[in-house]
Amino acid sequence: MIKNRTTQLIFQTVYVVLGFIGIIGSIGYFDKTFNGNFYVYYTNLSNYICFGVMLAALIQTAKASSKKEDGYVKTAPTFNFLCVIMILITCLVYNFLLAGEQTASSYFLSISNLALHLILPIMFLVHWILFYEHNKLKWFHPLLCTIMPIVYVIFILIRATIMQNVSGSLLYPYFFLDVNTLGWGGFFMWIAILFVVFVALGYVLYFFDNFKYFKEKYKNRKNKTLQK
Repeated sequence: MIKNRTTQLIFQTVYVVLGFIGIIGSIGYFDKTFNGNFYVYYTNLSNYICFGVMLAALIQTAKASSKKEDGYVKTAPTFNFLCVIMILITCLVYNFLLAGEQTASSYFLSISNLALHLILPIMFLVHWILFYEHNKLKWFHPLLCTIMPIVYVIFILIRATIMQNVSGSLLYPYFFLDVNTLGWGGFFMWIAILFVVFVALGYVLYFFDNFKYFKEKYKNRKNKTLQK
């Protein structure tokens, strides 16, 4: 893991710059139109949250760097872990379920689209891997990753109920949330699938974070078995 503050500052600064480009693009700046529905997309909201976390990390790193103190990034480690899962789901869901709606040119030639759905999620994961101290997560932390999507789904359902009689309103930003089309059975099926993916991904990262612990535990158990 990397404790060098200069390396951290460069990485975080690049992320924040790309994140700012992605954010202004998400509200329609590059299309020269205002996207009034920017706040209903999980892609946007997850990226906004990660941008805030990274900006806070950049500020803290800059302060530590001014004191010539190297060390791990310590900005909200548990919340940062939950954000890693959240933004990776954004990346996976979009690229495997939704990207088919895009042409190659609209996907790769849109810096905002490419940043929000691919570059920034990967960078956020790499930032956690390289600059945070590991072997710290608890077994229940991956379960906490379901809180933010639950809040999001509730928000979408409440908003859809309020806006259903407003002409031209975007009620459901994603097909797997469209209760009117899927019915409640189809809706809950998709929610269950996505929640399983959230938790499964969380435990994959949890295992990675605690790899040294599990390796040592396996080694000790093997030694005890050999001694019998």
